[in-house]
Amino acid sequence: MNKILVINAGSSSIKWTLFNQNLEVEAKGLAQRIKMKEGILSLEFNGLKEEKKLPLPDFLETVKQIVTQWTQHNIIESYDDISKVAFRIVNGGIKLQDTTLVSNETLAILKDAIDLAPIHNPGAIAAIEAFRELLPHASMSMHFDTSFHKTLSPLAYTYPIKKEISDELNIRKYGFHGLNHNYVTLKAQEILNKNKINIVSLHIGNGASLCAIKDNQSIDTSMGFTPLAGIMMGTRSGDIDPSIIPYIMKHKNMTIEEMFKMLNEQSGMLGVSQISSDLRDVHTHEETNNNASFALELYAQRIADYLITYLNKIENKADAIIFTAGVGENDAAIRKAVISKIHLFHLAIDDLKNNDRNFKDYKLISSSNSEIPIYVIKADEEWFIANEAIHL
Repeated sequence: MNKILVINAGSSSIKWTLFNQNLEVEAKGLAQRIKMKEGILSLEFNGLKEEKKLPLPDFLETVKQIVTQWTQHNIIESYDDISKVAFRIVNGGIKLQDTTLVSNETLAILKDAIDLAPIHNPGAIAAIEAFRELLPHASMSMHFDTSFHKTLSPLAYTYPIKKEISDELNIRKYGFHGLNHNYVTLKAQEILNKNKINIVSLHIGNGASLCAIKDNQSIDTSMGFTPLAGIMMGTRSGDIDPSIIPYIMKHKNMTIEEMFKMLNEQSGMLGVSQISSDLRDVHTHEETNNNASFALELYAQRIADYLITYLNKIENKADAIIFTAGVGENDAAIRKAVISKIHLFHLAIDDLKNNDRNFKDYKLISSSNSEIPIYVIKADEEWFIANEAIHL
């Protein structure tokens, strides 16, 4: 049947989407709370939505339960229906920057790069090993969030630290969200009807990054050596003075693990607002809570600061500014707040278009007198990965 299975595994979750050979979604689902006391398995298929709670002690058992779901609902007739399994990988390091087939050799290289994405890579590796055991006939491939950013120049990816150390430990800007920034680039080419485009892509979700794209290639991006760098996010701090880290550790008697837990999981929108990492929750308090209103303004300012820098780096006038991902697609107030903080170009939002939530895969939200068109494009990393897997 030549179905393509796309897998996005986290530290305790597996998100999956099953495509047919025409790249149409046939089913999708999510396994959560893997290795916890009680797991959650959800499924969407033919208008059916199902969720059940059951033990998911490890990734192999989780994969077995997912496949059991497929057979119970006749999503597949046999394992042979699935010809390709494609895995989203956050970071494969210097040696794995191109989409590649899964083999013993490439899996060993990915395991060597585990420290570059310690939250995400272990789950991805466990998922690959589980699916290899269960679907040994299928062709399997790894698709890296860093691949799109391999075009960064040394000027963009080099950190000004001691060269011997950065060379020895491969310390450089890797950049992330590349699968979606790449998809957005292809979609923008289609929308604008241009072979070569210059855009700034704003992937704004709980994790967030901006990407300056010139002639279809990434020339700079806000996330760096890890996804902690760049703009303020849901729970991540983004850029801070590195001297803050030993200062807090000394005065609060924190370990390095506690410090990085704070920066990754207790900072950003959650840390500043003291309400939530979810902007919808923070918006409900912005009229009555100073922390909430300030956190939203700081968030918009940090995004705008990167946006104006990247508009400058493109050199020629950008063809478009594009918002994407959860917040970028759904939060009209944040989009307007970000654009209102740009003063070197005349950018104008059309409120009616901006507030309209009824659109398919993209919409124009700028008014006719905006110096640069502003779009919203819905993220579709899964489709991009499936398309890559077919053509690999």
